[in-house]
Formats: sequence, structure tokens, C-alpha cells
Amino acid sequence: MLQPKPDPRKTVKSLLSSAFAAVALLVTTPALSQSETASQLPFGPGVTKLVVQDNRVDRKLEGDLWYPTGTPGIFQRADKSKVWQMADADPEGEPAEGTFPLLVISHGMYGNTFNQAWLASEMARRGYIVALVNHPGTSTFKRDADQARELWERPVDLSRLISYLVETSPYKTRIDPERIYAAGHSLGGFTTMLLAGAQFDTDRYRSVCTDDATPVACSVLKGWSVAETQRDQKEMETRREDERIAKFISLDLGGTPVFSRSSLAAIDKPVLVLGSGRADMLDQTIESRALSSALPENSHRHVELKDAGHFDFMGVCKSAGFAILKEHEPGDEMVCINGGAEREEQHRRIVREIVHFLEQ
Repeated sequence: MLQPKPDPRKTVKSLLSSAFAAVALLVTTPALSQSETASQLPFGPGVTKLVVQDNRVDRKLEGDLWYPTGTPGIFQRADKSKVWQMADADPEGEPAEGTFPLLVISHGMYGNTFNQAWLASEMARRGYIVALVNHPGTSTFKRDADQARELWERPVDLSRLISYLVETSPYKTRIDPERIYAAGHSLGGFTTMLLAGAQFDTDRYRSVCTDDATPVACSVLKGWSVAETQRDQKEMETRREDERIAKFISLDLGGTPVFSRSSLAAIDKPVLVLGSGRADMLDQTIESRALSSALPENSHRHVELKDAGHFDFMGVCKSAGFAILKEHEPGDEMVCINGGAEREEQHRRIVREIVHFLEQ
């Protein structure tokens, strides 16, 4: 299989195996803590492991389910990574009574469920059930050339996840089927927009991805041999819209150039488009701004977060994170640029935008 051409921004390694391989389950090394902010929120952040049980034996889906607990001041933090600060959680905490909206989140290229665990924790505290799975083939721990090539399976993963949760899982009675939402970061944003009704356009892909000066997404898709056969083109162009999802959230997505403009214009569900004002990884003109321009004006909101970077949608880095990555994974230290207090402030802004969008 062809490999993406080297990029100084190290696109393919943006979520490195070495850093996340050191992360243990959230249930380890508990340390009880409480903060003024946490105590003001209505719920605590419960979390449990999640395995989707359906008839797809060829593509196992595993991840984490976050949920509201009735004890907002009780949570724990695992401390098994030297680079990343773990999200606050109450592992296997007693679920709060009631029915809650469901938010499914798709991670970025070679990412995993830890990447947006911070967001899941914050949303659980605000009364949301949040589900995240590792996409086979394009996750940190499950890299496979054939599965990566079958990029159309990513939105199917989330539809399967929703079906399991609302139809057969032990959590089905706790989910409000009228309030199902989807969000995704980077390639996860691309995945989320496919669920909203966006469609891959082979002709656009061929015309846009023609030379070395192509968008970042082109090198990724070419490297994974996406849509190189007629069968794969048909699969990629097949509509993957999930009507059960009421609202969609794009977190600095990559891949807008290969979407059919007519399919974007036809999306009739609310979409929140969050972009990175610092534009350290993706050209906003051809990504989030272009997505906003193509969507119906009255059904979406576009916010370009000033000073935010692509990796601010991931977790917070520890103070030593930048130096550790620079020494052991040269080039990957970029994920921790402004990754401490500055990123925590970006997280607060992101959560405010998401909550406002979902609850308006």
C-alpha cells in the first residue's frame, strides 16, 4: 500500500502510540478529589468499558461509555501517562436516575477513546451519556491497511454503536431516543459529516488531490488507497446518513475538499462547525470555513476559536509532556504546544459552545 508522503507536521503520527500505550484504564490508582467547579455541576462523571454486541464479527467495536452519576463531587484520576493528564472520572460509579441525551464521539486519525475523554467527562457532568469507540484500522492500537482503506466503515461504526445502545444494551432505558447527537474531531469530523448526509465525491477527490500541494486529507486518503477500485468508489459514495441523529458537531474536521457540494447543501439537520483559529494543522479556508460556506445558512453555526490549535480538541498535556515527546518522539511534541493552562481554557470555550448548541 502506498504511504503518505512525509509531512513536517507529522499528520499520520499526530496521535502517537508510545504516549497512549502508557495509559492505563481509568480505574487504576484512584485519587479522590473535588473542586468548586465540579461541585457546581449537577452530576458526576461515571465511566465504564463498552463492547458493542451485534452480528458484525468482522469488525469488533470497543470503547468507553461515560454517564452521569448522582455524586458530582466524587471522581478519580488515573495517573499512568507521563505526557497526558487523564480525564476526571468515577469508574463504575452509580448511575444517576433518569433519561439522558446520547452523544457519540468519533476520534481522529490513529486516535483513540482517550483523546476526547476530557469532553466526555465534562458532558457526563452536565447530564449526557457519551459513547466513544476505537475505529478498527484507523485507531492508535488497531492499525490495519485494509480496514483503513474501508473508510466508509467509520460512520457505520457509529450507527452500530447507536443501535446497540438504544436497542439491546443495558443502558437503553436511560437514553432519550429523541436526543441523539454525534461529534467528531479531525477525521472524526469527516466521519460525523458523513452521518449528517455528506457524500464522498470521487471526481472532486481526483481533481483536488493531484499534486504535492494538495490538502492534508489527500495524502492520508492516498496513503490508505481509498477509492482506488470501482467497488471502493461505490462504497465511499454510498450515503451513510443516520436519521436518528438530531444534531452534529464538527471539531476541526479534515476532508471537506472531497465532499460533494450538493450533498452538503442538502443537509437539513443542525450542524456546529468548530475550527481552529491558529490553523496549525489544517487550512481553515478549505476545511471548516469551506464546510460552513457549503452548508445551508440557517441550519448551522460556525465558530473559529481564536488562538486554538488542532490538538486543543484533545486532552491536556502535563508540564513535562512537550519535553518528553521532543526527546522520545521528535516532531510529535507539537501536540503539546500550548497544551497546559491554555488548552484548559480552550476546553472551557469548546464545552460552552457545544452545550449551547445542543440545548438551544
